[in-house]
Amino acid sequence: MDVTPERTPSMVADPPAVDTPTVSQSLLETYGVTARLTELRSERDRNFLAGTDLVVKVSNSGDDAGQIAMECAAMQHVEAVAPDLPIPRLLPTTAGEPIATLEAADGRVHQVRVITVLPGADADLTALPSWFAAEFGTVCAEFARALQGFGHPAAYRKLDWDPRLVVDLGGYVESVPDESRRTQLRDLLERFAGLEDATRGLPASVLHGDLTLSNVLIGDGRITGVIDFGDMHHTARVCDLAISLTSLLRESDDLWGDARQFLDAYQRVLPLDPAEVELIGELVLARSAASILISAWRAPLYPDNEEYLTSLVTGSWRILDEWAALTDLADRFHHLCGTSRVTTVADPTLLPRRRAALGGDLSPLFYREPLQVVRAAGAWVSTADGRRYLDAYNNVPVVGHAHPAVVQAISRQAAILNLNSRYLHPHAVELAERLVTTMPDGLDTCVFVNSGSEANDLAWRMARIATGRSGVLVADLAYHGVSEATAAWSTNTYPSSARPTHVGIFEAPRLSADGEQPTGADARERVRAGYDELRLAGHEVALLAVDSVFSSAGILTPGDDFMRGLQDEVREAGGLFLADEVQAGFGRGGRNLWRFLDFGLTPDFVTLGKPMGNGHPVAALITRREIAERFAAVDEFFSTFAGNPVSCVAALTVLDVIEERGLVARSGEIGDLLRAGLAELGTPARGQGLIVGVELPDAPDFAERLREYGVLVGTTGPGGGVLKIRPPLIWSATEVEYFIAAFQKARDRWT
Repeated sequence: MDVTPERTPSMVADPPAVDTPTVSQSLLETYGVTARLTELRSERDRNFLAGTDLVVKVSNSGDDAGQIAMECAAMQHVEAVAPDLPIPRLLPTTAGEPIATLEAADGRVHQVRVITVLPGADADLTALPSWFAAEFGTVCAEFARALQGFGHPAAYRKLDWDPRLVVDLGGYVESVPDESRRTQLRDLLERFAGLEDATRGLPASVLHGDLTLSNVLIGDGRITGVIDFGDMHHTARVCDLAISLTSLLRESDDLWGDARQFLDAYQRVLPLDPAEVELIGELVLARSAASILISAWRAPLYPDNEEYLTSLVTGSWRILDEWAALTDLADRFHHLCGTSRVTTVADPTLLPRRRAALGGDLSPLFYREPLQVVRAAGAWVSTADGRRYLDAYNNVPVVGHAHPAVVQAISRQAAILNLNSRYLHPHAVELAERLVTTMPDGLDTCVFVNSGSEANDLAWRMARIATGRSGVLVADLAYHGVSEATAAWSTNTYPSSARPTHVGIFEAPRLSADGEQPTGADARERVRAGYDELRLAGHEVALLAVDSVFSSAGILTPGDDFMRGLQDEVREAGGLFLADEVQAGFGRGGRNLWRFLDFGLTPDFVTLGKPMGNGHPVAALITRREIAERFAAVDEFFSTFAGNPVSCVAALTVLDVIEERGLVARSGEIGDLLRAGLAELGTPARGQGLIVGVELPDAPDFAERLREYGVLVGTTGPGGGVLKIRPPLIWSATEVEYFIAAFQKARDRWT
């Protein structure tokens, strides 16, 4: 068959016409090396083993000098940035050059390099051990990472082996002997027509291009060498991966099992983008087809080398036969790589499926027409129907949804280590130290848990042991959690008749009819009334717990003396005082990192939750050492996930962002701006910082209307009669303006 002029020059030109004596003489004259030469196998070049330590590479005359220079530069680059990667080292000529030249008997001039020999056996000539697939994936990724910073003008070239360009080999289909196979290849080439365009926007760099079994050495339970940089070119990273994976799978008896091991190991070094994973299967098929077509073209031209030139055909057909007809090929790779769970498509079956699987009304959804959320960023939430909503409710993403620093921290740590806190790790220690330094003197002990409920639950266990008592006081319409203990404290979730006898209540600090704040004396009196109730039931107070924004009572702003009255009265009665900062903390009040500090309090317990990890489940209890020691004398505390490295790095990053962006002060400024905007609409609002309550006669309906105008809020207070505005702390004047405009539209429609 005639060879088209578009083919890679080295694929067209004959291998170098040099013999062993000629190469031996050149080696002596140019490198000063005397050695016995043994010719090695090669398709396009001539390679010779010189003694036992060196290889002489005589390149095809079709290879561009610039490309060979690139290979040398790449080897030097990898040696510098990743010295542990097992690649040969270049031996310079006696003149100190990395490359020499040699004229063959036919007058052609060839580039010559001498490189060191690496130990091990050729992987493609050896039965692959069970560890190989994973080790191969690791090495392939490490090479790709090492070459990320390398560039060279000679890298922008076309190679016949490039799976993106397999359609260019269509002229060789007719060289395949079997007609049924020819038909199969024609269909496949039509399928691959868009591969080059599909890979254009993917991560790319100058890459090895032929990190295959024939260029890998193994021995002593590891990969001992990667050789032959002759196919280096600029390409999509996933193409380089697919070339290596195809080579592995040609020798595999378990395609999916070996693919899984390879990709698991690869992603431990270089996580893949979903768009890359989408194309892995297609590129493996394309590379397999390219191997068959190139063999059909080359083997008749070089019959003496036919065995080597056709060695890839059988394995390539096996891959095509098993995978080409799969309609879910991309989906299977997404499942292997963990990139299959993100969906942005509306699913009308979700609501009935949720009701069937998640207990119906056991866990109710927001809104009469529930939102199928698909993504969020900053202060905005997007739904499957393409709408975008301003988040004015969710305090959990305190520094904004999907904050890139938090996402990066979680992702990197998850890729390195996540283990329970029975082992030493610096993240847990650093986080505890940072939290404790924000507390008043005496609050010196931090215990990590997974949620605010667990933090409050643990405080209750400690308080009972420390005091020897069994009663707790909470506000009417309080909320403190979902565990058995804290659900009993959550008096807003059940009728008064169901309140356990060990739970007493005090009246929340609502304004009087004439607009007066309750005083410290009022607080003491309310606490004493709670004692009386507990004593009648046979309990003495062990703990008073308070959410300092009284969120479930309708978002209240008590005076300093009222809060101090609560703290001082319970202490005088022999009980302990707990500041529940799960909703109020992390700067939401706009003055201090913790709301209790606004009142000048020094609690016995501080509980942190929700915003601590910006959505990652992590929480903490801060207490005094003597309380923790009394508890430890009779009990211990351990939670498998509490204080794990991923959770702790999420929380550390949240603290970093709050500090770096000044979000505490910003919360105060933006909260003032928000309340002023509502006041201009004639709508009084209460609260402090970025937790705001607006009392309305039909707050649930108004929240539905705000949703129609692109704003998400909640409701709270008696009968749900208060709009609960509790946005991420990253709001700016822009978000306030959007909110006020939507609020005005909803109000005008309402009235």
